[in-house]
Amino acid sequence: MTEELLATLGIYGGTFVVCLVGGLLPLINTEVYLVGLTVLAVQDPAPLALVVLMASLGQLAAKIILYYVGYGMFELPRGRFKAKIEAARAYAEKWRERPTWVVAISSTVGLPPLYLVSLVAGGIRMHLARFVIVCLLGRIVHFAVVVAIARLW
Repeated sequence: MTEELLATLGIYGGTFVVCLVGGLLPLINTEVYLVGLTVLAVQDPAPLALVVLMASLGQLAAKIILYYVGYGMFELPRGRFKAKIEAARAYAEKWRERPTWVVAISSTVGLPPLYLVSLVAGGIRMHLARFVIVCLLGRIVHFAVVVAIARLW
């Protein structure tokens, strides 16, 4: 599946799509994808900066969707998922004064999970431009470290 995607969209387009889907479906591990791509597919280190950028943009696109889900722009399904988002909104009140730092740490380190942080950022109405800038920079740092470690390994 991934090979077909890369053949159709190329390394950069395929990376964007895989990371977009991985950002929405946590079962798809984008770090594993990037390590595999770095070790197996990309022999020349020069295009790796663009791979990191496309991975970051794909993840950012997914997190913006989650932000708007948390914001309430899209109707959520009833049941367990909606209850989790409502619980996250209630939890968000604890860090309402420091959302930028939480997004920065989450997007760089992964704790707390950026998936949930994106939902909460929308839920507390964090300024979208700030969310996008902080999230993108954190993802670039995160994926650059993943790719660098894979390259050195």
